[in-house]
Amino acid sequence: MPDYFEQGFFVREPAWHQMGTVLNDYPGREQAMELAGHNFEIVERPLYVPLREGDTQSVRLDEYKALVKSMPGDETDGLVMQVARASYGVVQNSTGWDIIDALVGEGIKYETGITLKGGAVLSVLGWLDEPIKIPGDDSEIYPWVNVSWSHDGSGALSARPTSIRTVCWNTQSAAEAEGRRTNSEFVFRHSKNVMERIEDAKLAMQGIRDSHEEYAELARELATMPVTANQRELFVTQFLPMPPEALISDTVERNVEVARAAVRSLFDGPTVPDDHRFTAYGLHLAGGEYLDHLRGYRNADTLYGRQLLRSEPAKAKLTKLIREVAKA
Repeated sequence: MPDYFEQGFFVREPAWHQMGTVLNDYPGREQAMELAGHNFEIVERPLYVPLREGDTQSVRLDEYKALVKSMPGDETDGLVMQVARASYGVVQNSTGWDIIDALVGEGIKYETGITLKGGAVLSVLGWLDEPIKIPGDDSEIYPWVNVSWSHDGSGALSARPTSIRTVCWNTQSAAEAEGRRTNSEFVFRHSKNVMERIEDAKLAMQGIRDSHEEYAELARELATMPVTANQRELFVTQFLPMPPEALISDTVERNVEVARAAVRSLFDGPTVPDDHRFTAYGLHLAGGEYLDHLRGYRNADTLYGRQLLRSEPAKAKLTKLIREVAKA
């Protein structure tokens, strides 16, 4: 089973692994929890060990307890998720959903909900219902909030803003890595009082709105900057420069020209709205599309890493290049 996926739902766009339920519209919370496979509880059971090997007599371990999945009618009902200390505070699945509801607020839209590793790891992704629109671009841009938790002791309940659509183990790991890298992850230590920290979490997550608005301001600025055909071509040649003559070969030259042709094709493709064929915002969309999806890569891990896990130098330089080209 790819990437430990057990069950889940996805709105409109299927997951890459083609598993789970694809919905035409956003579900309500009850339906979303059921489709995500989150409609179970964790029950605590005492632990006993025999006094001696083979002995029928046993003694109770008061300092430990077993956390068991309770999902009557399901084949995983009764599965032991972990053995924890008696002081460990169990966080039920409903609490994870209470947290994302509280963080996002009224108007939340549940985009994905997934169960991994037989219920050991769970995740829900919601839209922050504050879309932005760029003049000349009909598509709305929403920020995402991801909340994840585990029942096997592998991680605490945590929340983070993310640009990654969580559909499997890899994408969930990438969202967590993104939250740590941007210092925007908020961790709720396992306790019975996690909801008491929700106001602290809201303050910590304020960065999602700040970064969302920061991107909106950049996009609107670029949308007002016209570029000519010559400037657009200058962007292509500067974005994908030809190596020095001493290092170039026929093969290298041909590869660069093929890459440039790929970027030029994006200007007239679905990535760039008609109104932005000749704006700096159009250059931004085309450049990002090329770096994420058209640029050559050595293997799938390389592609995945640069799209989701690493801060890309080429992306960091993109806005600066666009501004320079628009002024040329």
